[in-house]
Amino acid sequence: MDTATRSLEARMDTHFATLTREKAVQRLWQRDGTLYSADPAVAKAVRNRLGWLFCLQVMRDHIERLTVLARVVERQGYDRVLVLGMGGSSLWPEVIGRHLRGRRGLPVRIADSTHPHAVAEALAWCKTGKPLFVVATKSGGTVETLSLYRALRLQFNDGQHFVAITDPGSGLETLAKAEHFREIFLNPADIGGRFSAGSLFGLVPAVLAGAVLTDALQRMGDMLDACREEDPKLNPGANLGALLAAASESGRWQMRLSLGKDVRGFAAWIEQLVGESTGKHGKGVLPVPGGVEGTGDALAAKLEHALVVSLTTFVHPDDDFTARATEAGVPVTQEVMPEAADLWTEVIRWEFATAIAGWLLQINPFDEPDVGAAKAATGALLDGSRQPAEPDRRVSIAQLAELGPALRPELEAQSADDYLAVLCYLPPTMQNQQRLEALRESLQRQTAAAVTVQFGPRYLHSTGQFHKGGLARGLFVVVHDFASLDASDDIAVPGSPFGFLALAQAQAAGDVAVLKERGKPVIVAELARSEPKS
Repeated sequence: MDTATRSLEARMDTHFATLTREKAVQRLWQRDGTLYSADPAVAKAVRNRLGWLFCLQVMRDHIERLTVLARVVERQGYDRVLVLGMGGSSLWPEVIGRHLRGRRGLPVRIADSTHPHAVAEALAWCKTGKPLFVVATKSGGTVETLSLYRALRLQFNDGQHFVAITDPGSGLETLAKAEHFREIFLNPADIGGRFSAGSLFGLVPAVLAGAVLTDALQRMGDMLDACREEDPKLNPGANLGALLAAASESGRWQMRLSLGKDVRGFAAWIEQLVGESTGKHGKGVLPVPGGVEGTGDALAAKLEHALVVSLTTFVHPDDDFTARATEAGVPVTQEVMPEAADLWTEVIRWEFATAIAGWLLQINPFDEPDVGAAKAATGALLDGSRQPAEPDRRVSIAQLAELGPALRPELEAQSADDYLAVLCYLPPTMQNQQRLEALRESLQRQTAAAVTVQFGPRYLHSTGQFHKGGLARGLFVVVHDFASLDASDDIAVPGSPFGFLALAQAQAAGDVAVLKERGKPVIVAELARSEPKS
């Protein structure tokens, strides 16, 4: 066993002893909010975010209603599902659409971009068939979700096209009743968004996609039972949580995700769960999807601050990155699932692990203290009460491939104990996803730092918390193609004084402003024109 792994396991043993001594697992199951804070108000807020541990029976009570909904919309000729949501409300449905669709299910896509071209593409996709829209927001007031709803409602004015998932008493519940939605699903209010995969936010899209809910609930129930084990070494969630905390404390704060191709979409869900939950008070674990080139000592040097997490199925093992990392002496944890459907089990393991890791790192994994700042800045920019902040540098590029050369001085200056976050306000099309993955690989070859590439505004509800409240590291490059757009590209937001272009611009500029307030280095890269279609 290599030195790095032995050191990590020794730290884990210390955490196991602490978890046992403090009875942390038992107290979590007892909804003891004082685990995370002695402040009565904070402890109460924590208790009101632990419903994901106890909601499966409530979900089982919904099976008949959910199954009837799926069969009725199928008989009525609906042929596609578009989920409108942000963060946990959309990222698990995206996993469902990519990896967990059943034989009889409808194709499921998500809409979480305010880029005008993305909105136009979603409208075009819906108009080629008979869509059912799932409007999903816990608060009932998420600006992206409601803006997308208003634009779609203008084109599809029959309320039978719409299903709502929200908390009781929210603005969306009131809206859905007034505008005669087909169904309104009220989720238990004690479940936070990024911990909501096993609730109605996950199950409604799942049943429409053809997933067998009894099977999904059984898998989640089995893992919940396993996570009741009081011995943290034998508790799969607590064991993983201890590993994440130990890695972060030992300087291995980069969690390099190596996923098989039949579960690769799970990476974005892990990013928002772990990044948003742990990235605060100068601490945290940053998920970084994708491998790194090299072998031996050279690879070990690149991954000096990394823990490699491999998640695959027997059908599609990952590439050789995990093997190369193991041979180089980098700490690696591997989980091989029989099939992709076991992702239902994994969501529970990761949620429990995140709760445990947060406690061990002495942070509250159920709040997001820095996320609201970007939302407030967006609103202030839209109403004119705030002016945009100037980034450290602006660059102009004709295509994404030019970003590396434009950033050469910064890339060469970064070390392995740093990271580069490329935050792209571009349409999240399959072509752009492929371009961004190629960009990530190219940038990773040019810098020793970890490279993560994400779409905006999605990341604002995900690792945006880590970027602002996590470790005092990072170079942030906001990429957009707004200069290539004009009024003819814009799409109005009915009932609002602004269109989607202004909203997207304000979101990008708002995040730049907040990052600068936090003392973070920010570069804005302006695409002189949109990438060519392919």
